[in-house]
Amino acid sequence: MDREIIAALKEDGRMSYAALAQRAGVAEGTARNRLMRLLETHTITIGPIVDQTKIGYRLNLWLGMRCRVGALRTVADALAKLHSVRYVGATTGAYDVVCESIFVSETEMLAFFEHELPLVDGITEVETALVLEIAKLGYEWELREEDSG
Repeated sequence: MDREIIAALKEDGRMSYAALAQRAGVAEGTARNRLMRLLETHTITIGPIVDQTKIGYRLNLWLGMRCRVGALRTVADALAKLHSVRYVGATTGAYDVVCESIFVSETEMLAFFEHELPLVDGITEVETALVLEIAKLGYEWELREEDSG
């Protein structure tokens, strides 16, 4: 039933409880309760998907960072608090932490490098990649049968 609710909400995030119930083949109260559980457990989130370029954030920057031994979680937590950072992940391979930041201008990006990033204790090395074009933003993917669980 959760899969049917999720699939329906992917088509229309504002679908009514009655429509969700009909789609899942259950009573309206059951659909409402299941949806509330999905929201409360953070299995799903309902909200707008914003095209950052349409609201002025024209620069998208990925940063790969190496951290001092034992500082990975501290670095990740500090980065997550910065306004321009919208994604932070601990990784294996060449970097310990990667993050994505967005900026409205080169001036704002420079201020990030001069005034914010140096305050993050534990970073030993930073490499950057400016995204020139986004070919796919993966919020839309099909639920497979084996994804249930």
